[in-house]
Amino acid sequence: MRYSSHVIATLCLGAAASAHTGLPFTASYTTGLVIGSLLPDIDEPSSYVGRRSFGVARKVKEAFGHRGMTHSLIVWGVLAALVWRDSASPFATGLVLGCLFHIVEDFFSVQGVPLLWPFSSKRWKVPLYRTGKGMETVLVYAALAGLIYLGVNGLFCEWWRSLPFGW
Repeated sequence: MRYSSHVIATLCLGAAASAHTGLPFTASYTTGLVIGSLLPDIDEPSSYVGRRSFGVARKVKEAFGHRGMTHSLIVWGVLAALVWRDSASPFATGLVLGCLFHIVEDFFSVQGVPLLWPFSSKRWKVPLYRTGKGMETVLVYAALAGLIYLGVNGLFCEWWRSLPFGW
């Protein structure tokens, strides 16, 4: 997925998680979601986050390849445990879920993801879309519609009240 597609799809999934659990749909949670939705692509220097990584993306890609380590559920689980051990804040929750949702979103691409890396480099997938093609656009518009639906049913008010100026 393109970076904007990851952001929209992740916000929709994060809103759905918030609507159906006790997660607060706050500005810090959504900020974590957005950052987390981009972080797994730190393994691609030409990605949105890779172009802003001061050379880190190039080193990660050289060591692990694109859609390698950063797209593994095992690595995600270890990082999630470390983040949640140090902080259970809404931002940390959003960050961890954003990374997870990114991996899930790429699972539905024709390229797939190595879910069990480092134990297996097999790419798992349910090939619904090809990055930058028509089906990705359809999925993004569906996610945007879902985000708007969830938002007008109360989440946008909760988000607005969470802003520092307290409206």
